[in-house]
Amino acid sequence: MPDIAPHQHMNESGQLFALQQAMTPAALAWGLVDVQTLELRFANPALQRLLQPSHQAPGIPAREILETARLAIRQCVETGLEATANLPDHPGLWHFSPIQGNGAAEAVQCYVLPTETSFREPDDELGLGHVNRFEDFLDHLPYQVWIATPHGEVTWLNRALHEYAYREVCPLSLREGIWIDIVHPDDLATVNTGLSRALITEKPTGYRLRIKRHDGQFHWFFSSLSPVKNAQGRILYWVGANLGIDSVRQSENQLRDQITTLSHQLRLKQQALDQAETYLAQAQKMGMVNQLSAGVAHDMKNLLFITGLHAGMLEKQLGEPEQLEHVDVILNTIQKAGSLASHLTGFSSRKSMQLAAADPRALVQDLEPLLSKAVGQNAELQLHMASSIWPISVDKLYFENSLINLCINARDATEEQGQITLTAENVLLKRASHAGDYVMISVADNGMGMSEEIKARIFDMFFTTKPEGKGAGLGLPMVKNFMDHVQGLIEVESTPGLGTIVSLYFPRAQPVVPQSPQASAPVGRQETILLIEPDLATRNAMAQVLYGLGYQVVTAYLPEVALRYINSGMKVDLIIAADEFSGALSIAKMQEKLAREHVLIPLILMTSSEEAEVPHAQECRYVVLSKPMEIGELARTVQRMLHPDFTTPADLPAV
Repeated sequence: MPDIAPHQHMNESGQLFALQQAMTPAALAWGLVDVQTLELRFANPALQRLLQPSHQAPGIPAREILETARLAIRQCVETGLEATANLPDHPGLWHFSPIQGNGAAEAVQCYVLPTETSFREPDDELGLGHVNRFEDFLDHLPYQVWIATPHGEVTWLNRALHEYAYREVCPLSLREGIWIDIVHPDDLATVNTGLSRALITEKPTGYRLRIKRHDGQFHWFFSSLSPVKNAQGRILYWVGANLGIDSVRQSENQLRDQITTLSHQLRLKQQALDQAETYLAQAQKMGMVNQLSAGVAHDMKNLLFITGLHAGMLEKQLGEPEQLEHVDVILNTIQKAGSLASHLTGFSSRKSMQLAAADPRALVQDLEPLLSKAVGQNAELQLHMASSIWPISVDKLYFENSLINLCINARDATEEQGQITLTAENVLLKRASHAGDYVMISVADNGMGMSEEIKARIFDMFFTTKPEGKGAGLGLPMVKNFMDHVQGLIEVESTPGLGTIVSLYFPRAQPVVPQSPQASAPVGRQETILLIEPDLATRNAMAQVLYGLGYQVVTAYLPEVALRYINSGMKVDLIIAADEFSGALSIAKMQEKLAREHVLIPLILMTSSEEAEVPHAQECRYVVLSKPMEIGELARTVQRMLHPDFTTPADLPAV
């Protein structure tokens, strides 16, 4: 008797146990081989009868019979495909195929099919006579299985495939290719290519396809096709098996979607990085321009300051009206040049806003020559201003820069050949966010206009539609920032091909208080002023002016030198100092050091920039004067700092 009994099975999974139960009464000789030891672990009664001692060499146990088939079993385990072998003195062809579970082979099933010789069917030219002998076995498998002739004609479907495609087992005209109807039309070419390749190469193949279920739904399968050959290498038939891969396909789709999403996010991040690099390049470019413009403005103001001081002293020495007229021209020119320098400072975005009530009509009229130059000779600039316009509270420099910016944009939109209209009038706003009396100043052009997509981005930093090198994308964001600062509103209307209107709405302010004519420069009383100025020409000019105003003047080119004067016991009534020095000690630090020593000396800080460092000690009285200033303004400020009770019709800077 053989040493393998029906109840002696492996520590099997539910799948293996079900197969054993199903195959125990089968007429087909069937068994299970351990994938680790490659030994026969289960044999149904039909296989046991085949392994009776009468059918084998005397004294050879069942396990040793499989020694000659180990090569085929190993091949089956390693490739996951069916393998066959002929065993000496044992009739039939032994088949070995893996049983998959959890992604790996759980066992190898073996079954024995009679060969043509053993069943004496020489007239069965297709070698399919023996197939009918194990159809019952294949019908018990949970997998979809089908069989084809050596020429690839499908001749049989097992019960699992019948029930999937047709709900129940029913007679089919398979030789007419009825199976084609259950294959998704988009997959027919793939199936045909796979079958053709297998028939040509006579090797196993596999492909993915969608098969229609009896309810009309398509599901994904992996179909494997393997040839079964006789001992002479002739194909007896083809065996195909379909494995459902819907979950695999779903996972692949999810992974593909994730890859698509990640790729999209990567593209967005790359675009953001490219944009950031562009912004950085623009910012660096603007930084250099800002630094250059601020430096030019600083040097220009110093030169104008010196020129103005000398012109002021010259005015005092001249008596002829004709000569004084020339001096007035010089002083007026200095004022205009100072405004130009202030424009450079404002362009560099380094000037803090100083809001004050102003007449918008007067502001626009004063700015008209500069606006005309900004739009160019070929563009037509028209001003439409109401006869009476309410005052507004603005920083004059930022106001002017905003209008210049809008006019330049309008000029570019019309390609320097269109019509630009600046309108100023009183309006009553009824917006949810802005309601009440406002002054509207708009700049309209008949240029190319903008789409809604472009209009939505015009206030983004560095966004520009101008050609490279023609715009930095900072103009409109600066205007928007200015309008937010004055609690105003900016609105843009644009139609492609018709033009653009940019409207600025300024809240109505209190009436402008007229300034009284300035009195003549007050004279000093021989008070001692310590002048700290690094530039020799400026220092000498300032000293001469202060001498002429009746003050004693001590000069120093560094705060360290000035500190030595004070520490030596010299009486100082007032310090006038520049704001920039190359040494380690700044004016602010010098003043704070004096405050800690209870030496409190009022300070006038003269600056050419908008970023002057001021003292933080609360005990120190100080005022900041911007260069260039007139001699009268300097004289009144000195008097106010020396004598806080001093009054003059002219307004003084806040102390």
